[in-house]
Amino acid sequence: MKRFMNEKAGAAIIAALALCACGGPSADELPVLIPQPLHVSWHAGTCQLPESLVISADDEGLVPQAAYLAEALSPYAETSVTEDASGYVRLSTDPSMAPEEYALSVKKSGISISGGSDRGVVNGIATLRQLLPAEAVSGPEIPCVRIEDKPVFGWRGVMLDVSRHFFDKEEIFMMLDQMAQLKLNKFHWHLTDDQGWRIEIKGYPDLTEKGGWRSFNKHDDICLERAAAQRNPDYLLPEKYLRTEGSSTLYGGFYTQDDIREVVAYAAARGIDVIPEIDMPGHFLQAIEHYPELTCFEPQTWTGEAFSSPLCLGKDDVLDFCEEVWKEVFELFPYEYVHIGGDEVNMKNWNRCPLCQARMKEEGLADGHALQAWFTHRMQDFFEANGKRMIGWDELLQGEVTPSTTIMWWRPWMPESVPDATALGCDVILCPQSWFYFSLEEDSGSLIRTSNYDMLPDSLSAEQKSRILGVQGNVWTERVPSWSRVEYMFYPRLLIVAEKGWCPPETVSDRTMIPRLYRYCERLDAQGINYRIPTLENFHEFCVFTDSISSTVTCPLPSAILRYTLDDSVPDTESPVYTGPITFYDDAVLTVRAFHADGRTGDWVRIAYDKCGYAEPVEVEGVKPGLHTEWYFKRFPKCDAIAGAVPDGKCVVDTVQFPDVAKGRRATGIIFKGYFNAPHDGIYTFALASNDGSLLRIDGRLVIDNDGEHTLIEKTGQAAMSAGLHPFELRYFDYNGGRVTLALVDEDGSRVPFGDGWFFHKED
Repeated sequence: MKRFMNEKAGAAIIAALALCACGGPSADELPVLIPQPLHVSWHAGTCQLPESLVISADDEGLVPQAAYLAEALSPYAETSVTEDASGYVRLSTDPSMAPEEYALSVKKSGISISGGSDRGVVNGIATLRQLLPAEAVSGPEIPCVRIEDKPVFGWRGVMLDVSRHFFDKEEIFMMLDQMAQLKLNKFHWHLTDDQGWRIEIKGYPDLTEKGGWRSFNKHDDICLERAAAQRNPDYLLPEKYLRTEGSSTLYGGFYTQDDIREVVAYAAARGIDVIPEIDMPGHFLQAIEHYPELTCFEPQTWTGEAFSSPLCLGKDDVLDFCEEVWKEVFELFPYEYVHIGGDEVNMKNWNRCPLCQARMKEEGLADGHALQAWFTHRMQDFFEANGKRMIGWDELLQGEVTPSTTIMWWRPWMPESVPDATALGCDVILCPQSWFYFSLEEDSGSLIRTSNYDMLPDSLSAEQKSRILGVQGNVWTERVPSWSRVEYMFYPRLLIVAEKGWCPPETVSDRTMIPRLYRYCERLDAQGINYRIPTLENFHEFCVFTDSISSTVTCPLPSAILRYTLDDSVPDTESPVYTGPITFYDDAVLTVRAFHADGRTGDWVRIAYDKCGYAEPVEVEGVKPGLHTEWYFKRFPKCDAIAGAVPDGKCVVDTVQFPDVAKGRRATGIIFKGYFNAPHDGIYTFALASNDGSLLRIDGRLVIDNDGEHTLIEKTGQAAMSAGLHPFELRYFDYNGGRVTLALVDEDGSRVPFGDGWFFHKED
């Protein structure tokens, strides 16, 4: 079986949080364990680590894990490793256990960890580390406890893109250390793309000698602009990745094959498989630029606006090139899986290339999707002949796939990918963009949405559910140039991935997860991990008032320090501390930013306060229920750019919703127009959530600005209206999103969907 399920798992998780009958520490004194173990029994008393700590392994195969534990415990004690059974901490294997299963026993007399394999032992080590105090102290005391535990899902992954921005092996070591503490076991390493080739291939040295370096591109410029505008050094390009050639400054870096071997060994000692991704046949420009014979025509420069030209699949030499690259990759990664990418392929060249057309005719291929599928099958046969299994992004489903293909689902606007793939017999790894692309901007609902993501929906059969290997959190680094920023984007959301990948799905929700997540942040602080302080709460981005108003913004993390400005500038460490409500009697802009105690910071909120009277209604005759809606099938950069001589479609909708007749296109702009019917005089609060951008105007005034290309983000705003009809316009554009909702916010902050009677329109 791919997963372990326990019918009493929910009760076990709850029981694990309670004290056992024999008496033990109070609930507040218990360590925070993420992911939450399956069975926990706390006992009276504590175990105090000796100042000189011996770790023993019962066989030679556990020596790397013992050395890893010795390193992890070194801040708390002087450590040494022995292969006999005399250690204060004893590691052993138990063949009756599942490979990743473990049992941890902490007694006054010592500590024992047994696992079904070295992977199980590593998981026990992870739990032991979380039992220790967050702050390193000599001779710490930890509670006596018995834990029996094993994961539900076998794939608990992290994906890091090192092509757009590079991170050296020491930074990768830090990532692996952090993964091991959370029992995350798959490191998906995105090693090549249009912007950089990061793995040495001895047969093609220019891939890294030249393709590992580049002149500054659009991504670099955006990062540098943000560093200045946001007063945030995390957006600066680290000097160690810059070099000078003549009058030019180049950015880059790459891993030698010896570097790769070190990373693989380091990961193995921590129970982690390293999964290399060499993206093909698209996202290949950095190789094509230095080996131009790989593409159909003259290489196309990456501009940041479009995907690059792919490999020429009509050339046999190109196929040989791919196999030769992978042969060297196989020698470096001794694991079951490798990742071929296969996403976002620009197929235009294939449609006009004589060699590709000849290949399609020879193989009986109808179109570019069929040509890519032919290439993927050929590479898959090659992989399997070399003892490897292929993973690809869910675009592979646009061509024919075999059951031996593992699909990594990232496109939430293609929800059929999971049921289709599992129905075909393919295994699936879940990392849908709106929930698990951690390089995307967060909002106040991100932690809740990710915690509540349904890993095993009821729409799947039992057989299909068994095909869900697990879950993965991804960071793409177009706008992530430094290691501090990598951590900021991963944390604290990576804690949720650890929990969802380990625990029974029915036990993981925002209710069970988020309070423990906030407590775990104390450990992140102690380790110096630059996590994102959760979004500030209790405010609206646009507030209206008739007399006076007091600010209400709060932070869910008690240790955070809030600083503010009133001049529309971004707060820094010299800005005054926000200690409570500020009362405004006239228009104002309050900007509040959260800081860690050491001055590290990140996002902020801007709250506009507008003093006004109630807007008068308009007199309109002949209105009918619903909103007039028109859409344009085109990519728009901003909401106000949405327009066209002739819309691609029109209809009337009951409320703000993506019209069914407009779905199925990758890029869409929609305009909802009509009247909002205010039932009484008052201040109305709206919540607008969209993926991508949206703007709400009422009575011609901007109420909510949620513009820009982004993942699902909700913003709130207010309008003061007298009873009656008020002109209403909402603009929305979609590019790889397809979600827009508008709700009313009631006095206790709940979102109330609009029903009948709220919206009207006048026919053209």
